[in-house]
Amino acid sequence: MMPASPPRRALAFEQNPPWSIPLRFFLSAPLFAALAAGLLAWQGDTMLLSRWSPRTLALTHLLVLGCLSMTMLGALLQMLPVVAGMAVPRVGQIGALVHIGTACGALLLGAAFWRQQPLLFQGALLLLGGSFLLFLSACTVAMWQPPPQGAGAVVAGVRLSLTALILTVALGCLLAAAFAWPERLQLPLQRITDTHAMWGLLGWVGLLVIAFAYQVVPMFMLTEPYPRWLTEHLGGALFILMAAASVSTEFTGGGRLFHQACLLLIGLAYAIFAAATLMLLARRKRPQRDATSCYWGTAMCSVIAASVLALWPAPADNARPLAIGALMIAGFALSVINGMLYKIVPFLTWHHLQQARERGAPKPPAVSQFIPQHRAVWQYVLHLLGLLLLLGACYQPRLSHIAGTVMCIACLALSANLGCATMKR
Repeated sequence: MMPASPPRRALAFEQNPPWSIPLRFFLSAPLFAALAAGLLAWQGDTMLLSRWSPRTLALTHLLVLGCLSMTMLGALLQMLPVVAGMAVPRVGQIGALVHIGTACGALLLGAAFWRQQPLLFQGALLLLGGSFLLFLSACTVAMWQPPPQGAGAVVAGVRLSLTALILTVALGCLLAAAFAWPERLQLPLQRITDTHAMWGLLGWVGLLVIAFAYQVVPMFMLTEPYPRWLTEHLGGALFILMAAASVSTEFTGGGRLFHQACLLLIGLAYAIFAAATLMLLARRKRPQRDATSCYWGTAMCSVIAASVLALWPAPADNARPLAIGALMIAGFALSVINGMLYKIVPFLTWHHLQQARERGAPKPPAVSQFIPQHRAVWQYVLHLLGLLLLLGACYQPRLSHIAGTVMCIACLALSANLGCATMKR
């Protein structure tokens, strides 16, 4: 077995931000995913005609901004002080403003793509640009210090992810401005959109999932730590490869081969991370399967399937990019988020009640009792069925109505389970 270096440290729970701050992000996220799935159930095959369809872009941004980024923002506000000992300044006020701005901005951007109205793009640009600028500024202040012992790999991954977020936001604002003032800005929209999507999904979301995995997979699923060579080199290698792929996107001749090689290596690197995670899960100290381990297993299998599909030589069509997007967004990112929320929300609620108990409140129940395991497993089964139907709908659009319906039910079930956990006394 390769030598492992645990990138973990004793968690500083005394530095937890107020309970309500990350919770508002975590409870909002499934509702945005349910809204996106509900739109798919309503509109059906018109939503999956092409990745460039305005309604497909509306659905995608509701998921990516309203659900994925919403969860990641809340997780960073929660984990930076606890895992890395880096408190975000004025976390109460900043958390509230970022949450409101991101939620309203995601809704406006979805409506803007749906209605194709420049005024809506202008409002979304203002809200989302301001919210991310505020969040990134606060995180920069928090991380302006060397990482504590044992948190180096996690902090390095977070820094790379936040850098990717800066690039994603800059490119997204540029695209939104092109839609907001179409008569003034003439840009190569397809090339910028591809680069924006790569930095957003593989950089911001993907690198943050990898960084958090170094901490939460061993901690929550009782596995061995990730190998040292992976934790020390994977994030940096992926970032360099994405930078090289971005620069070489318009190269021709030998330069085009270089660009394709960068994309190939990015896919292989993500597949290696997924395979390493699956190996750790297979050897975990607690062999019983729970919803979180099932979700992480599904996420890693989705990454491998997306990598194979992206790298497999086949004629260009509309179905394959849609299927890759479904695997990476719904299969990978959304599955990881479901699994994380099933661990983080009950624990935060338990910790909140435990602190209140010191002031005379009754003893809280065990963390495992906040969400009954059978309810979490049934919700996972619905999610998996919805994912399979969504993949089928990429090739047979008539399945999109039922795929959207099942995914919507799964997201609402997650929201109900999390809501019940927060009301436990």
